Amino acid sequence: MPSNLQAGNYQDTAIKGVRIQFTYRPSIFPLSWLNAGINAKGEPILPGEISRVKMLMVRALSKYPDTVLQKELRAVYFLRSMSMYNVIYGGTNSRDAVYLTDNGVDMGYTDAFIEQTFHHEFSSILYRNYPALLDTMVWKAANIPNFDYNDPEGGLGAIRKDESSQDLDTALCRIGFLTQYAYSDMENDVNTIAQNLFKPSPGFWNIVNTYPRIKEKVRLLVNFYIKISSGFNQQFFMKMN
Repeated sequence: MPSNLQAGNYQDTAIKGVRIQFTYRPSIFPLSWLNAGINAKGEPILPGEISRVKMLMVRALSKYPDTVLQKELRAVYFLRSMSMYNVIYGGTNSRDAVYLTDNGVDMGYTDAFIEQTFHHEFSSILYRNYPALLDTMVWKAANIPNFDYNDPEGGLGAIRKDESSQDLDTALCRIGFLTQYAYSDMENDVNTIAQNLFKPSPGFWNIVNTYPRIKEKVRLLVNFYIKISSGFNQQFFMKMN
């Protein structure tokens, strides 16, 4: 269970050695994010949401070996809203921290959405930190021939163009992509597979077994995690819910 670090309405906490912070100040962001170009901004999470997301993080972090968390993840920051480049973000990440938003279930921030977003963002940290463990050439070979990820701005461009849906899309699965957002760049493609490995959307494993291109990417990403830690294995991911 979490342990309290700070008294008051915004009780920051630690789970498996990872700081979970609800108090907001601009300094939670890297200094470079505060410049005029990025202009990172946030709003404090609603106090009534704190107990829910604490329990969500207990569940989400329990899916990772302690050694991975201790080495790769310093903190998770929760906000009611967050923007950068004048664009609203649901989640993002820095070198060793994840930033998540939650404005209540009625606004679409369900338990599944928040947990998937955490796994999505944490996979970016691991993707950057272990580039040699994922064969990008083999990954790209799982896409249709001559495909090139279609947005030079990656996820930011997809959000700006309102092409960032994370709904599973069987038409895209045929050509190697789980969702519209996965189509934007390779990191987002990896992120989208990762969030479904750790918190599968309904029908995910049926899609894996139906579409060979998706199955190959799942195989590659499972092997990536296994190379990071022996705490992961194929059966581990099959048991996720």
